Amino acid sequence: MRNKGKYRIVIEILSIIFGSLLIAIGANTLLLPANLLSGGVIGICMILYHFFHWSVGVQYFIYNIPLLILGYIHLGKKFILYTILAVISDTIFLHFIPIRLMWTDNIILASIFGGIISFAGGAIMLRVGGSNGGLDVLGRIIAKHKNLSIAKFGLIVNLIIVAISAVIFDVQAAMFTILSLYVGAKTYESLLNMAERSSVIIVTDKGEEISEALNQAFHRGVTSWEALGAYSHSEKQVILCVIVNIQWSELCQTVQRIDDHAFISAMPAHKVIGNFKNTW
Repeated sequence: MRNKGKYRIVIEILSIIFGSLLIAIGANTLLLPANLLSGGVIGICMILYHFFHWSVGVQYFIYNIPLLILGYIHLGKKFILYTILAVISDTIFLHFIPIRLMWTDNIILASIFGGIISFAGGAIMLRVGGSNGGLDVLGRIIAKHKNLSIAKFGLIVNLIIVAISAVIFDVQAAMFTILSLYVGAKTYESLLNMAERSSVIIVTDKGEEISEALNQAFHRGVTSWEALGAYSHSEKQVILCVIVNIQWSELCQTVQRIDDHAFISAMPAHKVIGNFKNTW
């Protein structure tokens, strides 16, 4: 068990470093040289880089120091330790990866793939229990103490960044920044939802067969009980199991192959405690 715990920690640390690398690649090789801005603290660093040519990496490290201190006081220790690792990794990669277009000189492609790559890095960090620092930390603190969600806080900051982009560059650059933020947010949401969990309820006449099939297909434990159909007055079996969202299609196919009249319902499972292995 200890070896498994150490292995998991190593994977999480490597994931955070890889996420930092993706964020820096998206910022330095696609967004920044195309006069586009990212969201959050990195976007603020980009604005000041264009005015004063200050290193984005060094700025990012300095601005995160007070935020990390606040986070250490108000948030969990593991989250902050992983976020400190992320900030250090971000600083190194943002400082040393050259700021120049390396993949394309097409501003549309730069805005789309810059958003995808950068936000994918942030999503990977969040999946393993950390973040890339910056306004993620401040947003969590505000959401914890005030009636303002992290999403709304991030939206307000990003709208300000877009407005500044329109002033220092032009309206077209601001429009491409909006495109980048939108595509990035969709990437972020897709990667996080893909690994989220759902509680699935199945109502069927063939409970034993379906339970066995689910055990074999997903290596998941299931719970079942007897029920009575209120309309048909026929006996049914109800099966409960928890899956990762990417397993939804396969689960439906498995159930319907045995009972094509089965009723299947799913709802988000935000917290799961017990014998559940969360896989991507």
